[in-house]
Amino acid sequence: MQIYHRYFIQYMLKNGVTTVDNAFNFCKHISKEKIENMTHFKTLVIEVNREISKQFYRIVFNTCEVTNQDLIVWLSTKDDDISKHQIAYSALELEYFNAILQQILGSDEHQITFIVCINITSTLTSNYSRDNGQKILNKWLKGGYYIKHGEFIYLGPRTILEFASYLRSHCPDCICNLCSELVFTGTQCSHCYKKLHSYCLAKYLLNQSICPCCKNIWMELNEETYTNAYLGTELGSNQNMDTDDIDTDEMTSASTSYGPERSSSLVKRSGRRNTRNEDSQPNHDLNEPGPSGRKCQK
Repeated sequence: MQIYHRYFIQYMLKNGVTTVDNAFNFCKHISKEKIENMTHFKTLVIEVNREISKQFYRIVFNTCEVTNQDLIVWLSTKDDDISKHQIAYSALELEYFNAILQQILGSDEHQITFIVCINITSTLTSNYSRDNGQKILNKWLKGGYYIKHGEFIYLGPRTILEFASYLRSHCPDCICNLCSELVFTGTQCSHCYKKLHSYCLAKYLLNQSICPCCKNIWMELNEETYTNAYLGTELGSNQNMDTDDIDTDEMTSASTSYGPERSSSLVKRSGRRNTRNEDSQPNHDLNEPGPSGRKCQK
């Protein structure tokens, strides 16, 4: 192993996840003669992977489904109880990690606010301060286990890749039909409500105009299309009613009681439909994943 291989391993161990451009520029800086272009850089990654695979590590290229950035990610590939329950984190920190994970997986949009993440500390089995919660959450954000975009927290690329088997078993409907990989943040079809990676869909729509899942003309599900579909259903059902059967007093009362609330719920709705089965909701168990804390032996 060359010295620049070792420097790159140290760089990835420190960062966990970084952009491809940053990693390429680092390698180009430490070895100008060896790394001159992206082809050389990818060859370097292959060579490093050949060495670190012996210790159950791997470096992969990935596109972040939240930011669409091209990333390079350091992964642990060892799948056993020791690697899932890392000694680098306390039992309470792992409980906090899993609590955030469950909250994200349990939400329709697979996102929760940063404030909700911090408030989760009050639900843990032992006392854990908000300050400690924010410190460890920032550490997981830096390591790529979670992503903060705007005010929301999402699953990070490192969690999605490192715990793919766990997530596939608990979220069987969260699969992009174009690449067959996990998708939690993407674009939904307004007809079948299937979710696809936005970057996969962008390439697909260059040559196609139909949904790859339901084969209808592609239309993205958003607040406007959901509202139109909802109102169209309501309108159709109302047109089938016999006007002689309508109690005008009851209709007036109903519109007063429910009209504004219904309008409010449509405005508040994010425009995406949760298609996961109730049975696929994750439960806390001993095999829940936790962030990797194993050190690479040099």
